[in-house]
Amino acid sequence: MAVFEEAYQLTSIQEGGYSNHPDDKGGETYRGISRLHWPQWPGWSIVDRLKAKTSDSKKMHNLLITNSGLTKGLESFYKKEFWDKLACVHLPQKIANELFDTSVNMGHSYGVSCLQNALNKLNRNQKDYVDIHVDGQIGTQTLNATESYFKTARFSTRNKDKLINWLLKWMNYYQLCRYDRITEKNPDQEIFIPGWTNRG
Repeated sequence: MAVFEEAYQLTSIQEGGYSNHPDDKGGETYRGISRLHWPQWPGWSIVDRLKAKTSDSKKMHNLLITNSGLTKGLESFYKKEFWDKLACVHLPQKIANELFDTSVNMGHSYGVSCLQNALNKLNRNQKDYVDIHVDGQIGTQTLNATESYFKTARFSTRNKDKLINWLLKWMNYYQLCRYDRITEKNPDQEIFIPGWTNRG
């Protein structure tokens, strides 16, 4: 059974602090929370208040990342809006970490579709379990397919660590495919490739 704290700590390292890069299609973000996608997040009122205090970007960054009012609700936000909604507790820890991080970076639907596509790719043409519909939604079929996949550890050529490694590789492949499509369509987004690749 996976625990939230490990996944949250790893993603927090990737997300850093405050960002409002002019080329970032996600727009203004604070520790991974995009104003574009989460405009009702209560922390934005604190962000706006602190931004009004200085025009110096370095000072503003320091004010934002050290504000206790902002950091206080982050963990509960991520647990409620990502970890719980993605049913990560039912997955092996490393798979839960990856699903959580990819979903924070790319949205719930794409994060789940990476897992679903990977599971379909690894079922040996449906010999181990039937393909699941890639709908970006965590549900019984996806969780059952994940369980069936790990039951293949009974084969002499497999063990749980190997199965985790395979699944992670394919999840990362689909994640990288998304980054590739983004940069093919918008070459100016290549500036973010090093950071994105670090997540894979």
